Amino acid sequence: MKNGDFVEIQYVGKIKDTGKIFDVTDETKAKQANVYTEGNKYEPIQVIVGAGHVISGLDDALLDIEVGETKTFEITPDKGFGKRDPSLLQIMLLNDFKKHGIFPRAGLKIEINGHWATVRSVSSGRVKLDFNHPLSGKILLYEVTVLKKIEDLTEKINAILKVRAPGIDVSLQNINFEEDKVNIGLKGINPPYRSSLEEFIKSDISNYIPEIKESSVNFLD
Repeated sequence: MKNGDFVEIQYVGKIKDTGKIFDVTDETKAKQANVYTEGNKYEPIQVIVGAGHVISGLDDALLDIEVGETKTFEITPDKGFGKRDPSLLQIMLLNDFKKHGIFPRAGLKIEINGHWATVRSVSSGRVKLDFNHPLSGKILLYEVTVLKKIEDLTEKINAILKVRAPGIDVSLQNINFEEDKVNIGLKGINPPYRSSLEEFIKSDISNYIPEIKESSVNFLD
């Protein structure tokens, strides 16, 4: 692979020290490892190599694997979810939580001022919070399979839509070519999010699909 390639991949992400799976894209493997969660979507993901769609260590790993191969890569914290930062540990009073009907316990995830923290301990009327990413400081193992390299222009645009608008129902039917225009359907996406989304999509197409002129991209409801 090289930077700018569109690829479809499957992977299993584990914490090296414990072997615990924290992310998996294959439903069968999730069930085999007893980490399957009802309602979660398990399917291959499409990414642009080097575009930052995945953690940097995994992005780098894609440069060292070919279509059809399965390889396991070790990813250090600086290329994963970062090193642990002691300054992101914070002590708060237990009463401040109880006033809002929250009763913290170790392991609980709590959102505070738009940031997520994990409760590390509760004792003597104090709550120790950790704002580090749960996987910060961990050495990771990723077993990666490259299923295919995407060459079709419609599939490339669809891959960009999936990255830029996760959770929104997009399909190849959202995209059609008409003379010198590319029509992309964004039904149900309203301002103010829509205008910024359109700019991101146009920018990605300009950067990664040079065959399509940015000025030819047209968005439909």
